[in-house]
Amino acid sequence: MRAFHLISASLLFTMAACSPPAASTAEAQTGDVSVAERTAILSAVSLQANAQGTVENECGERVTPQYLVTDLGPGVGRAVALVMEGGPNTAACYGDGPLVQLMQSHGGAWRQVYMNRGGPMVVLSTQHNGANDLADGGPGFSFPVWEWNGNEYVNANRTVADSALGDARYVPN
Repeated sequence: MRAFHLISASLLFTMAACSPPAASTAEAQTGDVSVAERTAILSAVSLQANAQGTVENECGERVTPQYLVTDLGPGVGRAVALVMEGGPNTAACYGDGPLVQLMQSHGGAWRQVYMNRGGPMVVLSTQHNGANDLADGGPGFSFPVWEWNGNEYVNANRTVADSALGDARYVPN
């Protein structure tokens, strides 16, 4: 029995070491998203929630989207990550993780300024044009970096190594 507990504890510690570092709630979320904002965000990506608040994802499954407010610096302002996870077919649609669509309110209308399929959005400490750079996914070897061009996030044609993600925030965490 003792051997079972030792093996279980070792497995737990190994799994924790391989997981991406969790961002604190204060870092990842900086406010609530109103019902009107949720409706407008879904409309901007051609989705509509039913009475239970679920939407149909690309796999045809009903899922409950997450709305995570994140601070990306003054260049972007308040942004909301629309996160679509799902059921048993999620891996077939998005890969090994969620669909993350970063939305920004511009002139009263919401628009997508970044999208990542299959992993978290990684908020880096480096900045361009007053906004934090982003990377696709983690942990792993290296990841594509996206920079704010003043209007949207564009591929920076460079990567960031996993070892350089020590102070990064993961959305969702």
